Amino acid sequence: MKKDSYLVGIFSWFGYVLPFPKRINLIKKAGFDATTIWWEDEEGDSITEKNEMPHIVRETGLYLENIHLPFNDSSALWSENREERERTVKNHLNWLNDCAKYNIPMMVMHLTEGEFHPVPNSYGIRSLTKISQEAENLGVKVAIENTQRDDNVQFILSEINSPNLGMCYDTSHDWLNSKIKMKILKDYGTRLFATHLSDNDGLKDRHWLPGNGLIEWKKIGEKFPADTYEGCLTLEIYPREDEFSLTPDKFLEKAYQRVSWVKNLMLQK
Repeated sequence: MKKDSYLVGIFSWFGYVLPFPKRINLIKKAGFDATTIWWEDEEGDSITEKNEMPHIVRETGLYLENIHLPFNDSSALWSENREERERTVKNHLNWLNDCAKYNIPMMVMHLTEGEFHPVPNSYGIRSLTKISQEAENLGVKVAIENTQRDDNVQFILSEINSPNLGMCYDTSHDWLNSKIKMKILKDYGTRLFATHLSDNDGLKDRHWLPGNGLIEWKKIGEKFPADTYEGCLTLEIYPREDEFSLTPDKFLEKAYQRVSWVKNLMLQK
């Protein structure tokens, strides 16, 4: 059944250098329902340790949708070097256990990093099978994000049919890197767990607000799997150069208006 609404969220880093608790409070005041966090300690005037962040988010009244994992060495998930591969898998298993420990329902991960994007292979299947099995044991979801390659998410999802393994759909990455835009939504929309919504100019991953670039949001709304998607509509954005004159609260107000516009497009299908 098609949903009549979605929770709307925004990544906890949205381009302004402010203490973590301050950003979270501003997100809540702007009207957002949810946020996501980068799973490392934040340094600044004072350090916010990552294990403190879930409590800060929930104390503010926001839903903590997921953590985004560091993606250093993620290409090693496909490595034929067993030691290298298992070290990277172990890191992901530890992060899954962090999710269980702090009652975080999902983690978002990359399948490659940097300039090295291996061709999908059986080693990657072994890696993601271990990760998805642990996710099932712990009751945590794993969302693999479409990034530079347009085939590795599809490869993994076609080979591993785990209820705890799905996709994080990044609109900007799709528009920049896919041979056929939105095909991943058409083919694997029933396994969509999370979204990273942002716009770009067709040249780089700009992380602009929806409507600031050339992405065709109406077409995404038409392809969006509204009949099955249960997650949030989440922005992963920074101000465009001309928007840095806005105060953080005014930028978030604009961001909330844009994600509400996108939500209406998703629901009009």
